[in-house]
Amino acid sequence: MRVERTGKRAVVAVAGALLAVLVLTVPARAQSPNNPGQSLQLKPQGSWLTDSLDLTRSFAGMDLMKSTPTLFGSDKVKKDYNFFEFQPNAVPWGPVNGILPDPCGPLFSPVRNVEIASQEQLGMRWDIYNVTVYQMASASLAGDSRDEGANRFNLRADLKLWDFGGGAMGRITAQMRQSNSFPTQTELGTAIGSDITLNSNFTGLYGTKLVRVRYEQGLLDNHVMGFVGKINPNDYLLNNPFAGDETTQFMASIFDGSDAAQSGFQGYLLGTGAMVVPVEGIYANFLVTNPSTASYRGLGTQGLGSGLWYFGSEVGLITDLFGDKDAPGKYSFGFSTTNAAYTSTSLADQEFGNGFWVMGTEYLTQDIGVWAQFTYCDPDVALYKTEFTMGLSMDECFGRKRDGFGVAWGYTTAGESSLGVQTVTEIYYRLQLTDSIQITPDIQIITNPNDPIGGTSQGNNVFVFGIRALVHF
Repeated sequence: MRVERTGKRAVVAVAGALLAVLVLTVPARAQSPNNPGQSLQLKPQGSWLTDSLDLTRSFAGMDLMKSTPTLFGSDKVKKDYNFFEFQPNAVPWGPVNGILPDPCGPLFSPVRNVEIASQEQLGMRWDIYNVTVYQMASASLAGDSRDEGANRFNLRADLKLWDFGGGAMGRITAQMRQSNSFPTQTELGTAIGSDITLNSNFTGLYGTKLVRVRYEQGLLDNHVMGFVGKINPNDYLLNNPFAGDETTQFMASIFDGSDAAQSGFQGYLLGTGAMVVPVEGIYANFLVTNPSTASYRGLGTQGLGSGLWYFGSEVGLITDLFGDKDAPGKYSFGFSTTNAAYTSTSLADQEFGNGFWVMGTEYLTQDIGVWAQFTYCDPDVALYKTEFTMGLSMDECFGRKRDGFGVAWGYTTAGESSLGVQTVTEIYYRLQLTDSIQITPDIQIITNPNDPIGGTSQGNNVFVFGIRALVHF
């Protein structure tokens, strides 16, 4: 029996004990149904932790959809709708500052009016967009293409079912994506000799895929939120507000989550867990998934018989260091354990291993933030052994709503030391071209691209130039 088995049991036991402690610390006094935002204040006055329960929930990953009525409730607005009324802006964006006239407004207005009506009358919120990315590299492996494009159409709906007494919200999320690539079907990172994905919009699975379908239920005045379904662990662990959305922020996978996390971390797989916010400024997330190297179009129930599992947990603090509620910070620590290596498909090739990470994100102002994170994982189960990333992000650049700028740098080390250190630098500027379209020029610089699976290291520098177009319905 391997030593890791004992370590695994100990980690799970500690996590279970921590969850029990956190649940017991939730205030016993219920919130008022008429004022669900008020809760028992257990945090000492003057603490550097935030005193906002809503802000803590948001950073933990809880989305209570407060501005949306429930499907099974009487909190609906009575109104008549004209579905052909002109709606110049995407519903999630609101008013923006496009520099060119928008040809999409009249065409998209019926869709946007349906979105507004279904949110106000059915409790269903929508996120509909299409993103296209084209990248060209200065060099590639012999015989591989130096350019690659990918297109993703995304359709997501969040249905708010109920919120008993204002403290037990339940909702269903369903999200599908239709993906294709051009002119080939080889991700550009592979073409230059690296296992880092240079365009996280590239899914590797073409056609239509169900990426998320989950049920979430709040308990104990929404201090606890349980979830189950097809999930992405990155929604709950290592979720960086400045580098967690490849459609509007950084595209390299080293910045979108982590390439040093264990098997199953970046996938959309069956899982369950809980988000716990015992008091203002503190959260703890726990999850278990069924990891696999396969990518399933449906729920992924095919993988349940594999016997493979992944457990992860993260504890975080939400701070108010500068005394500005619009400039919070998030500082977290997490760990994970699994019996699945990067290439595991069944118990026949299981491999036990553990990992941990630390992450800090800080808003310097309402629109400017900095961040850094470090991830370590046993090389037996992860692609890379260690990873460090840091960056700076700016929104509302030059006073323009939805314009944004970001610069980030990071490195990865493989388990095989002879491959050396691989670094990635990425810079982008997001321009709100029209009221419906964003254009983002992007440049990435990769030094010593390496592939831990193939055991190869190129030892050269590669420049990758990209352009991303996002159309929001």
